[in-house]
Amino acid sequence: MSFSRASWAVFVVAQLVGCGDPTRESPDPLRPVSGPASPLADVSADLQALLEHGALDGACTGLPPAGSDRQQDRTARLRCGKSMFFYESFGTAGVPKSLVRFLLDNFPQDVGAGFARLGMVPDPYSAQHLPLGMVPTAKLGGKVDALAFTCASCHFAQLPDGRYAVGAPNHRYEYGLQNLLVAVLPSVALQGPAGHAASAVARVQPLLSRIQADAALKNKLVAAVLPLSLAGIKAPVFPAAAEDHYAAWRAGTMDFLIEPLPVNDGVHTVSKIPPLWELPTNAEIAASGMANALLGWTGNTHSLEHFCQSFVVYGGGPVAAWPMEKIAPLWEYVYSLRRPASPAPLDEATVAQGRRVFSERGCSTCHDGPRGSGKRVYAFDEIGSERALQAWLDPAGSGTPCCGAPPSPESAPTHGIKSPRLVGLFSEQRFLHNGSLDSLEQLFCLGSSRPTRTDMPFGDQGHVETCNDLRDDEKRQLIAYLLAN
Repeated sequence: MSFSRASWAVFVVAQLVGCGDPTRESPDPLRPVSGPASPLADVSADLQALLEHGALDGACTGLPPAGSDRQQDRTARLRCGKSMFFYESFGTAGVPKSLVRFLLDNFPQDVGAGFARLGMVPDPYSAQHLPLGMVPTAKLGGKVDALAFTCASCHFAQLPDGRYAVGAPNHRYEYGLQNLLVAVLPSVALQGPAGHAASAVARVQPLLSRIQADAALKNKLVAAVLPLSLAGIKAPVFPAAAEDHYAAWRAGTMDFLIEPLPVNDGVHTVSKIPPLWELPTNAEIAASGMANALLGWTGNTHSLEHFCQSFVVYGGGPVAAWPMEKIAPLWEYVYSLRRPASPAPLDEATVAQGRRVFSERGCSTCHDGPRGSGKRVYAFDEIGSERALQAWLDPAGSGTPCCGAPPSPESAPTHGIKSPRLVGLFSEQRFLHNGSLDSLEQLFCLGSSRPTRTDMPFGDQGHVETCNDLRDDEKRQLIAYLLAN
């Protein structure tokens, strides 16, 4: 809901010609996507039911051929896609399994079963007690067992009311701390803190102190590192600057182009994990006038199909082994995901008033696409947001991807920012693109003001129309409307 002078003029003209007539009934801009939802259990308080009672194992084997019963074929393909979502690494780069096991086996009170204390969800079907979203991948150097992330590490979470939901943004996930525990902790424990960021050492200090005080525990760490040494493979080591970044990230946020990914654009950015439900379909994109799906915070990914293949590319996986048709069940499944119903009953009259405020006060000027997404990429000057993302993937401003990222018209840097979809917000614990705010009340400056922090990439400035241009009663009505969807 941020306006440049040009977009404000468009909004005013629309009001004058009757487009904003409050007496005219218009479709709810946050109405659910049309079309069939997934027949699978994608939202459930029963984790085993959500995981199809173990039926995801082998779900991509022997899919019904084209031309068989359509519903059976669709269900089988979606089950395969769901299996990929939880259990497919696509051969992307991983971390030594022995170091992960060292953490899980020896620090359950610190990291939790299946990294539950870091926000991940333990897999009830894992014989090795791994979390959902961490699976075997290509061996390091072809010799050492490794684990890599899947879609579920970031886009699967437990909702505030206890239900689990596929596609929910995991805003409890301590991805930065997890990297430090795998890479910095072993190095400092065995070789000392020289060369490491002080902030990173401080984050791992509780576990470090216990290793230093327990010879048996230190020997276990040596045993975990030994397979790497024997294979001539170095344990994970990151530059001190990267370690400092990891230490600063809030749960549910990360830099998507930094070690351990093979592509590093050299720009420290922070992005919150987004939800994946009700992404715009190609038909909706064409009908709405959007140029493309505008995925990613900079809107530079044109389609879900391209995003899924880019996961392999940016993760360092074998691209040739994963052609579009082989990944197709995954994006078919993601397209089928729907927002979970809000668990909190809200006053219907207040929600209806919030919908009117959304229309009459100009929110729909920027959130005018499917489920409240924007239809174009905005310049940072228009939104006023913290602008580290302006240099994302292209710090030189050349217009082409940097640092070994594959050039593609479907992933060209935009140097801007998009308006996100606005459904399922009750499940989110991070707001603004960098997750610098914790609630809609903070976003609307109810009981507080902004900005309180302006340092890149953590600033909470921007999008201040929600603070300055609305009465408190309108803010509460809008929040009710947003939480209802």
